[in-house]
Amino acid sequence: MASQQLTLILPAFSVVVANPINQSFLPQSLKILMKRGTFIESEDRFFQQLLSLFSEETRYWDDFPMARLRGGTEFSLCVEPCYLQADRDQLLLFHHGLDISMDEAEQLIASIQYLFDDLGASLSINTANQWLLSMPIEPDIELTCVDKVDRHPVTEFLPKGADARLWIRLWNEIQMVLFDCPVNQAREAQGKVPINSVWFWGKEKMPDEWQTWSHVSGQDETLKQLSHYSGSEWLENIDHFTDIQAKHALHLAHFDPDKDWSTQMEVLDKNWLTPIYKALKRFQLDSVHIVIPEWGTYHLTPTSAWKIWL
Repeated sequence: MASQQLTLILPAFSVVVANPINQSFLPQSLKILMKRGTFIESEDRFFQQLLSLFSEETRYWDDFPMARLRGGTEFSLCVEPCYLQADRDQLLLFHHGLDISMDEAEQLIASIQYLFDDLGASLSINTANQWLLSMPIEPDIELTCVDKVDRHPVTEFLPKGADARLWIRLWNEIQMVLFDCPVNQAREAQGKVPINSVWFWGKEKMPDEWQTWSHVSGQDETLKQLSHYSGSEWLENIDHFTDIQAKHALHLAHFDPDKDWSTQMEVLDKNWLTPIYKALKRFQLDSVHIVIPEWGTYHLTPTSAWKIWL
């Protein structure tokens, strides 16, 4: 095993480690690594954590260049379909796990496209839950990454800047159209939440400086695009720790909290966590960083792996 430094990202894992009851699902190998590692707490969400691994200057940004990473131009915006829930005197935004089909996405976009016509802008679909707005000029607004708004009241995150009033009005008009959309009536009849709003974001410029990795892998399109823009080495079909043959490696281990936890934990333990723990104890790795968005980072060295009293 040639790798000397490894960063392992565990997205969506905070739902497991943050709950004492859910921690019973954790593999023993991960429990040991967490106990023996140096922990740095962080509330940074997935996009923020991911981008900061490629460019430290982005760590404190409110928005990210996601439109460019999704194939847009410098004038493009991300338009994320979402669900707004009334909670007393405020609106909470949710954008994960909405289960939008491609057919629904096409109908939703068709219903609101005319609202963008005066701007000379057009909506297109990247994936069913990721839309892109292409514009002829750059709007003078400051936006906030949808990850930072998710599960929070939207008021303090609304667009700012010279064109803010225009975009807030447009945002409200979209909600009125979506309220009566047949797609949402059908979704509610099926027991699903309606797609009753969108969120504008992703117009930030690209970083000036990039961190280059000699190995990047994992099932995530944003990770792949960041690898490309940073000049890092992207590798497909990396399923096991021993597949990594690089001195400076970054891997994202996919975890879906909506699927069977036990099966996923078993695969993660067998292919990654136990081999990593053994490699540390054999001094085959100089350091390991285990990054869990919305939780923090565990840093381990061979010395810390041998702290058997912990």
